[in-house]
Amino acid sequence: MSPITTTTASDDQRFALIIQPTGVFRLLAWLPVSNPRHALCCDTARPVDLTTTLTLWVDEDAAAYGEKPNRAAHGLIGLYRPTPLPYLGDVVLTGTPDADGNAAGLSHPQALALIDLYLDMATVGLMPRPRS
Repeated sequence: MSPITTTTASDDQRFALIIQPTGVFRLLAWLPVSNPRHALCCDTARPVDLTTTLTLWVDEDAAAYGEKPNRAAHGLIGLYRPTPLPYLGDVVLTGTPDADGNAAGLSHPQALALIDLYLDMATVGLMPRPRS
C-alpha cells in the first residue's frame, strides 16, 4: 500500500476524480491539455451529464475488454440518476465540457465533496449516529 501524502491545492488548480472498480478513488491534476480519453487510457470516452456542472466519462469499449463493474461509481451516480447504467472499468468525473468538448476540471472542494457524498452513502447503517 502506498503511503498517504497530503498536498494543499491552490484555488485555481483543477482536478478529475477517477473511480476504479476496486473502490479506489484518485484525484488527478486536470490541466488545460487534459482529456478524459487520456485519463481513462481509452480510445473513446463517452460523456454522461449528471448535473449542469458535473460530467461522468466512461470508456465505451470497457465491456469488450472485459472490465469489471464499477460498484462504487454506480452507487455515487445513483444519487444523481434514478437508474444508472452498470458502468464498467474506471470512470472519470469532471466539470462539464465547453463548446469545443474540452472538459473543465473540478475544484478541490468539488472533488472532495463527491468523495464525502460517496462515503456518506456507503456508510449508512455502519457508522454510529448521535442519540437525539
